[in-house]
Amino acid sequence: MNNIFSISIILLLSLIISHTTQAQETSLNQAQVTNPTGTLLYTTGKNTETIGTPFYNKEWQNGHVIFNNGKRSKIVPLMYNSNTQVLFFQQGDIVNTLDANKYSGFIFNESEEEFRNGFTIDEFDVTKTDPVKIIYDGEVKLLAFYQTIKARANSKDPLTGKMIDRFLTDEAMFYLFPDGTVKKTKIKKKNMINDLGSFKKELNDFTKKTNNKVKTESDAIELLKHYDSLVQKN
Repeated sequence: MNNIFSISIILLLSLIISHTTQAQETSLNQAQVTNPTGTLLYTTGKNTETIGTPFYNKEWQNGHVIFNNGKRSKIVPLMYNSNTQVLFFQQGDIVNTLDANKYSGFIFNESEEEFRNGFTIDEFDVTKTDPVKIIYDGEVKLLAFYQTIKARANSKDPLTGKMIDRFLTDEAMFYLFPDGTVKKTKIKKKNMINDLGSFKKELNDFTKKTNNKVKTESDAIELLKHYDSLVQKN
């Protein structure tokens, strides 16, 4: 199936059903959009176009939906719209969306990314039905929340005469401490160690000994695993 065709269809569906509360089914043959340049381009009006995508994953990824009772769905293609905070799954030629109150999370199998609902974090406008990415689930959780917004154009494109809107995604990464305290951070050695607030010397020694630059999610996970070991010893 053409990925750009599929994504453009889902964008249309997400705008239609972003406020619904029950799963719906919509045929994939309701709309089309052409893209000769390869750029993700969605037509939203006669004189307005949108560049980019409202989706966290740019293509379908196989994965599981985790229901409130802890059971997992069968493997299905998933896409997560971080503009409307809606999860889509595909069954044959049918695209479905789920009521966020009826599932507790989902997992992308290929990228090994897990998202969970149920967090309410006022500092980052996260409600309990918003999917939050679980980077590390330990003594201190490392979480990320993605919000895609549509940036409206303020002038016309000089070549086409059209207003070009863009989808822009903002990432909020933060620690969630056992007492419920939340602290914004980012994957950089200085930030992650200082924002943890304790065992700074031990963590700095660990990164030097292991040559951990703390530049990737894998680096951050190793740092937090060591932090957990320090907590358990004290």
